[in-house]
Amino acid sequence: MIAEDIVQSVFLKLYENFESVKKLESANYWIFKSARNEYYNLYKREKRQAYFDENIIENKKDEFELESYLELQEMKKLILLELDKMDSEQKEVYLLKEYGGLSYNEIAETLEIDVNLVKSRLYKVRQKLINKISKLV
Repeated sequence: MIAEDIVQSVFLKLYENFESVKKLESANYWIFKSARNEYYNLYKREKRQAYFDENIIENKKDEFELESYLELQEMKKLILLELDKMDSEQKEVYLLKEYGGLSYNEIAETLEIDVNLVKSRLYKVRQKLINKISKLV
């Protein structure tokens, strides 16, 4: 289809510029040169369009990443504000688990409490955070 479009365009230009093509020998050269130019112009347009499309995708991606980052930062602020309102034991367990990356056993050893108490406190903190944040969002 692209080749047909190029041929059609070249012959339309030949028809429009027939007066300027004086000799039959130069007509072949003119047709070849016009076809080559049409192909290059098409290639340039497609390349520009692909570049434009690529930039749109990149910008959307950057915009999405920025939006996600900002939402994450806002969520962290909300969590920390709500944690400040909680008992220090609950807050400590949550911070050690979520931000410290410690296991239940490591938290229990660090705080010198039972593993089941760690799980219980963590569950209660998470439930409180879910309730508070779901009301805000």
